[in-house]
Amino acid sequence: MIDAIVTSLDKDNLLVTPNGDVDFSSLVGKRVRYRDNSDRIWTGRVVSSDEPYATVKFDNFPTGLGQGQIVQILEEGEKEDAE
Repeated sequence: MIDAIVTSLDKDNLLVTPNGDVDFSSLVGKRVRYRDNSDRIWTGRVVSSDEPYATVKFDNFPTGLGQGQIVQILEEGEKEDAE
């Protein structure tokens, strides 16, 4: 799992900056999750990447998501609802 900081939001997408060394070309298509303060999990996908940012589109845009919060980019085989 890769933690990423929300850098910018718009109506449909958000830009995130992954922490650590990341192969940006491998991020496109990976599943993303965000756990809100009510413990609800919101899912999405990385739709594009251009170092140092990845663009994420959520299936339904999360309530309460803001700049500076953390979303998780999942590796192959990781479950969206796992801790």
